[in-house]
Amino acid sequence: MIRYIIGIVISLIAVSFIRAVVGMIQKSVKENVEDVLRDDTPKSNPAEPATAATLKRCVTCGTYKPEASMTRYGTGTKSVFFCSAACEKKAAS
Repeated sequence: MIRYIIGIVISLIAVSFIRAVVGMIQKSVKENVEDVLRDDTPKSNPAEPATAATLKRCVTCGTYKPEASMTRYGTGTKSVFFCSAACEKKAAS
């Protein structure tokens, strides 16, 4: 009879311990997910409107990139854009 009571008490302690560990794991995962979601949320400032970068096409390889990151030759409608120095060399040869 005492064996059964001891077995029940040990089982209750084990179940309580397992529930506590699972609860800590769930809490940790929830906090990590919330941190990731909070960090990925785009930060917008209503006072400053978003400016869209103009994409230009590289005449050599056809890659589209923001105009600011490309090399430009010419002015106005006669402008030619290169995405990298390699494309620039390729076009020159």
